Amino acid sequence: MKSPAQPAAGESETARKVVELQSAREEVDRLQQRIKKYEDILGGAVVDEHGSISEDAKTNELAAKQKRVDELVLERDGLERTSAMMERELQTICDSFAKLEEQNTSKVWDLSAKEQAVGRVVAEKCKYEEKFIGLNKEREAQRMANQALRNQNAKQLEHIKAIEERDRALAQQLSLVGGEAEKATQAWQATQTQLQEAQQRSQELEDQARGLEEQVRIATQALNERTESLGAVEHDRRRVQEALDAANRQLGEAEKTADQTGLAKLCADYKTLLKCTTCQTNFKSHVLLRCMHVFCKQCIDSRIETRQRKCPTCSEPFGAKDVRQIYL
Repeated sequence: MKSPAQPAAGESETARKVVELQSAREEVDRLQQRIKKYEDILGGAVVDEHGSISEDAKTNELAAKQKRVDELVLERDGLERTSAMMERELQTICDSFAKLEEQNTSKVWDLSAKEQAVGRVVAEKCKYEEKFIGLNKEREAQRMANQALRNQNAKQLEHIKAIEERDRALAQQLSLVGGEAEKATQAWQATQTQLQEAQQRSQELEDQARGLEEQVRIATQALNERTESLGAVEHDRRRVQEALDAANRQLGEAEKTADQTGLAKLCADYKTLLKCTTCQTNFKSHVLLRCMHVFCKQCIDSRIETRQRKCPTCSEPFGAKDVRQIYL
């Protein structure tokens, strides 16, 4: 883009050229008048100092006049060429000035359009900045929401892990209770077989055996209920223990009152089976899961306390976690 000083310099040069052209035209007009005047002079006669026409003077003057005319013609031609050249130069300057004016107008319009475009760009920039700020706020809110969801998911995962741990513990307890129930059922079946043999050998103990069988059935039901509630199972265990104690007392009384030596021996054998094989004093109440041998609680606790943690029967090593209570 040209500076404002350049159009001003062009206008000054154009004005100067116009003035020079006008001066040249005026000089041409003066020369043409002088030529016309000399032509008028050449048309008259030349008189000498005596008043007669002198041919030599006329010839000399005519030659001088002709020479001056030639010089003026040459000067006129030069001035005309100069004028024509100046006119062409002036036309070129006018065309250049018109183009310059057109370019200046176009530049002004372009500058105005660019200023409008800059204004629109600035407005769009402000609008996009507002949108960017809004999007940043939305992104921050979304980030906070995502963080809250991640925290909630972490808490839910911890809760799920706790539930899974509890389920595994319950499954393990259920498995242990199932094993104890199976062992108790086997023991009950053995006791029932023994009671049936006792019924065959002694009609007098039939009623006591039936009562014992009913008590064993009650104990089995208590074992089934123990899978749902440990408190209820403990209560049933006490009831079964009381029933067994009553049955033992009844067996003792039956032993005292029995006349047959075989019945007394059978009762003694049953007591021997129910008593601990180590101390022969307490009844069997706990089983070792490693070898499935049964002893009383006092004997097992004594071996754990003295660090003699081997089965008295088969010498199988065991730990405190391998001991389980049984209910007969």
